Amino acid sequence: MTNKMILAILALAFAGTLFAHGDAVHVTGVVRAITADSVTVESVKHEMTTVLLTPKMEVTRSKVKADIKDLKVGDRVVIHATKNKDGKLEAEEVAFGPAAPAAPATAAVKH
Repeated sequence: MTNKMILAILALAFAGTLFAHGDAVHVTGVVRAITADSVTVESVKHEMTTVLLTPKMEVTRSKVKADIKDLKVGDRVVIHATKNKDGKLEAEEVAFGPAAPAAPATAAVKH
């Protein structure tokens, strides 16, 4: 009986967190372009998504409050965004970390 009760409470708790993001869209990948008004992100599937930047968004770098000006092309990013009335994505939260590691150079083969 106790196990069933605990399971029910956990199910309700997780259901609440699922709805907490509402209509949020998660954009993850590597920054490919930045303008004063937007950031373009390339996903692991090589899909490009542009998200509008807003004054009300929260920005963190490696989990510490940061400025959007610290974001650079090549940085890994996770953006929580919502669609505006025009159907465009607007950032609510932007979290980023260090740039993706560079691919190793191939060594020349000697014969």
